[in-house]
Amino acid sequence: MEPPGPARLFATAVGATLFAYGLVGFFFDASFARPEDLRDALGLLSVNGWANSFHALTGALGLLVAGFASRRYAFSLSAAYAAIAAFGSI
Repeated sequence: MEPPGPARLFATAVGATLFAYGLVGFFFDASFARPEDLRDALGLLSVNGWANSFHALTGALGLLVAGFASRRYAFSLSAAYAAIAAFGSI
């Protein structure tokens, strides 16, 4: 088990936030129609069934590995979200 540190705090905080975001998103839109069809929730978040599942799974993974692989999770998640953001801006 890793000692408490910034990576463990990141994995726990971001994991809990993503998991909650994924679960709450299902209350606004739970359809798995097309990944491009997003619905606005609270005028701030874009949600659909695919995005909700992705956020809930990545959040649950962060909570699961926070004790023993938090650095790898923090690096991998940051790289994945940066790649998604770069791909989305094209």
